[in-house]
Amino acid sequence: MFSKKRILVLLSLITLPLISVAPSEPLAQSTVAVSPSIRVAATWAAPLASTSLLDPTFLAQLNLLASRGVWELPPEEPSWPMMDEEPLVSTRQMDVMYHTVKKYQTKVKVRAMYKIGYKTLQQLNPDIDINNLQEGQEIVVWRRNPNRLSESRGKANRGRLRFGEPLPPGEGYIRLFPHRTFGTYYTVSEIVRVLDRYHALYPDASPLIVGDISFRGGRRIRPHRSHRTGRDVDITYPRHNEPPAYNRFHHIRRKDFDVERTFWLLKDFIDGGNVEYIFVNRRWQRKLRKYGQEQGAPDEWLSAVFQSGSMRPGKAIIRHAKGHDKHFHIRFKCQNTDRRCIDY
Repeated sequence: MFSKKRILVLLSLITLPLISVAPSEPLAQSTVAVSPSIRVAATWAAPLASTSLLDPTFLAQLNLLASRGVWELPPEEPSWPMMDEEPLVSTRQMDVMYHTVKKYQTKVKVRAMYKIGYKTLQQLNPDIDINNLQEGQEIVVWRRNPNRLSESRGKANRGRLRFGEPLPPGEGYIRLFPHRTFGTYYTVSEIVRVLDRYHALYPDASPLIVGDISFRGGRRIRPHRSHRTGRDVDITYPRHNEPPAYNRFHHIRRKDFDVERTFWLLKDFIDGGNVEYIFVNRRWQRKLRKYGQEQGAPDEWLSAVFQSGSMRPGKAIIRHAKGHDKHFHIRFKCQNTDRRCIDY
C-alpha cells in the first residue's frame, strides 16, 4: 500500500486542473476554489494501485477541501500540511545563497548585511580569504541545514526569527533587497506560490517588487516596527503601466492601479488559509470591494475581508494602515512548528 504522502501527491496532481480558478473568468461563475497551498507537487509519484485503500478520515479531508466554494473563507486556524511532523513544501526553495562582492565591500560590510559571524562566513567559503575580498567575487552567505527548521518567535513587532530561509529569485517578481528577504518556510512558500501563479496567469505583466520580509535572524529592521519574525512581507500593487524603476516602491495613480489583478492576488493569498492580516490603503480597499461586488461576491464575504464598508471592521482580514498606498503588507499566521509565536 502506498503511503499517505504518495497518495496525497497523486491526488493533488490529478485534481489540479479541475480546481484551478482562472482570474480572467468571472469568479461568481466558478464552482470550486481550493487553497493551492496544500497541493503537494512531485515528479516521482507512482500510479495508484487499484487495490489500494484510503483512510476514510483522509478522504473526508480531501472532500471537504474540494467542496469549498469560491467565496468561502478558509478555516481560521492555520492548516499547513504536515507529514511525519514535517511541513510539506512544494514550492521552489534555495539550498544555497550567494552574494557578489561589490566595490569597497569588506567582510565587515557583508557580515552587517547578512547578520552572519566571521567564523561562519569563512566556514561557508573555505577556499576564499574573507579578509581580502575582491570586487566581483561570489561568496556563499547562507546554506540550507536539513536539520534545522525556520521558526517565528514572539510578536511580529517584538520577536525574532530562527533559522530563516531566503526568498528565491523569480521571473514574476524582483527582490528589492535580497539580504532582507528571509522568512519562515511557510512565509517564503506562500509568497513563491502566489507570485509564481500570478506570473503564469499574467506573463505580460510587469514584475512585482517584493520589499522587506526580515533579516535572517529577525529582530529590528528599520524603518519597520514589525518584520522581525519572518512573517511579514511588503509587495507592490499590480499596475497597468510599468513602474519608473525597480529600485523602490513608486507612487501609483488611480488610473494606473490594476484592480482586477490586485483583487486576484490578494484573494489567492487569503485562500491559502495562512494570512492573519493584509494592510491596504482605504482608497484601494474601496475600489477592490466594488470590484468584488461586480464579480458576485456576497456581502458576508466582503465584510469579512474588507475593513472598508464592513459591519465588523475590527474582524476584517484586509485593514487600513498608514503608508500602504504604494504597497500592501501581509502578515502570516503562526504555525504549529513555531515556538512561543504570538498572533495579534
